[in-house]
Amino acid sequence: MSSADYYHFDVVIVGAGHAGVEAALASARLGAKTALLTMSCDTVAAMSCNPAIGGVAKGQIVREIDALGGEMGRVIDATAIQFRMLNSSKGAAMHSPRAQADKKAYQFLMKWKTEQQEHLSLRQELVEGLETNDGKISGVRVSGNAVYRANAVILTTGTFLKAVMHTGENKTEGGRAGEKAAHGMSACLLNLGFELQRFKTGTPARINGRTIDFSRCRVQPGDPDPQPFSFLTERITQPQMDCYLTDTTAEVHELIRNNLHRAPMYSGQIESTGPRYCPSIEDKVVRFADKSSHQIFLEPEGRQTLEYYCNG
Repeated sequence: MSSADYYHFDVVIVGAGHAGVEAALASARLGAKTALLTMSCDTVAAMSCNPAIGGVAKGQIVREIDALGGEMGRVIDATAIQFRMLNSSKGAAMHSPRAQADKKAYQFLMKWKTEQQEHLSLRQELVEGLETNDGKISGVRVSGNAVYRANAVILTTGTFLKAVMHTGENKTEGGRAGEKAAHGMSACLLNLGFELQRFKTGTPARINGRTIDFSRCRVQPGDPDPQPFSFLTERITQPQMDCYLTDTTAEVHELIRNNLHRAPMYSGQIESTGPRYCPSIEDKVVRFADKSSHQIFLEPEGRQTLEYYCNG
């Protein structure tokens, strides 16, 4: 291996999702020479699921990140299409800010922030494993056998390690629709003695706004005086977009119950642990069988798309 195959940094971050971007910016802003490695520079801070920031508990975390110098609050303030303060009728400790994002505007502004940051280098690499020396981390090895030397390595790999995707009865490898999984790092961690577990998350198919009968939905506007996430944002100036509210029906519930044997969560195809407060619609129909309907929020994914996210 020639000297050209080695790169030297203080800190290497593997994965450029929300956590990876914040870790990289924090490291670089403290003066550390930082490399942010991602399988695709076109998907930095991509919003793979619900294009929203904040919500109950999560909104408080975003403000804490902002107070510590993070970027998420400022970027969502600049790119959101709707702001709402949840639990506003309750005490102040329960107030939870939430913003619906223009998912592409958020993604590209956050990428721009990483590209402009001093001491930070954004690199497109597939990390195959960790490099160690006398039991201590010394860097990472990437596809093509180049090595990034570093005193510290931060793994923010999200859904990509040895990842499997389930679409109904179909099962394919991948960390996100249209993107491959990363296998090398999983094998490396096992070889180093780490225990690996598989978790489950899910996202619904998006729907075309041209197919929605909005006259049968209830309008859910944003707050008339939206409150920013960031302490550095003086006020929100961009126009807001409406979300819409509808409900499932008894016929929909019957259709779901009749096809539970085809759902990965109930066919035995998925045995992993999912997020506690984000059940799939088939899970809600089973767990809350006494309910004749469930609310569905129809949320636009951006200003220049007709895609809607079904939340609820």
